[in-house]
Amino acid sequence: MWIGYENTNFNFIKYLYYLFFLTLPASIAFADTFLEDKKGHVLNFIITRCNKSLYILSKGIVVFFSGFIVIFLPLLIHQLLCIAALPLYTASEVIVGNPTYDRYYLTKLYFQGLHAVNPYLHNLLYIFLDGLFGGTIAVFAYSLSFLKNVNRYIVMILPTVLFFTENFLFALLGMANYSLSYYLYATTGIKGLDYKVFTYSLAALLIVSLLIIILSSNIEKDEI
Repeated sequence: MWIGYENTNFNFIKYLYYLFFLTLPASIAFADTFLEDKKGHVLNFIITRCNKSLYILSKGIVVFFSGFIVIFLPLLIHQLLCIAALPLYTASEVIVGNPTYDRYYLTKLYFQGLHAVNPYLHNLLYIFLDGLFGGTIAVFAYSLSFLKNVNRYIVMILPTVLFFTENFLFALLGMANYSLSYYLYATTGIKGLDYKVFTYSLAALLIVSLLIIILSSNIEKDEI
C-alpha cells in the first residue's frame, strides 16, 4: 500500500530506508548553508544589513521546512502513485497469510482507529510524522554548523551516525520501544511503543539544537 506500511518483522530494505534515507537527505538539503556562508565570508556582509539573531532564526525556520519537505514530499508522491496504481477497496487486508476477517494485526497498529476509518489517512499521518522528524534532524544538523572548526561533512553525516547508533543501542539493550526508527512507519512487531517517547525525543533534540546555537554564538561574541 505504501513504502512505510509494514506488517512483517523483517524487511532489510525498509530498515535501510528508515535508518539512512530519512536523515541524510534532510541534513544535506540546506543544513550546511550557514557554515558555507561563514566560511565564504558571506555572513559578514549579511549581518551588516540585518540583525544577526533574526538571520539565524530565519535560516533555522527555512532549514526546518526544507528538511520537512525533502522527506514529506517524496513519500506523499509515492503514496499518490500507490493510490493510482493499487487503489484500496477495504480497510482490511490479507497479512502474512491470515484471512481478511482476522483483525488481530490491524488492532495492534498504532492509531488503529484512523486506519479502520481510512488507511490512506493513516499513511498520511505517518508521512507527516516523518516530515517532522526530517525537519528536526535538519535543525540539529544546522546547529552543528555553529560549532568551531567543524566541516560540512560532519554537519551532514553526524546526525545519521547518531540516529543509527541510538537505534542500535536500544535494540541491543532490549528497549526497542525507544528506537526512534520504529515510530516512523506503521508496524505491529514492537511492544510498548508510546508516541510520547517520539514527541519528547524530537522536543529534546530541538532544545539541544537551540542550546548549541545560543552557546556557540555567545562564545563567538566573547572571542571577538
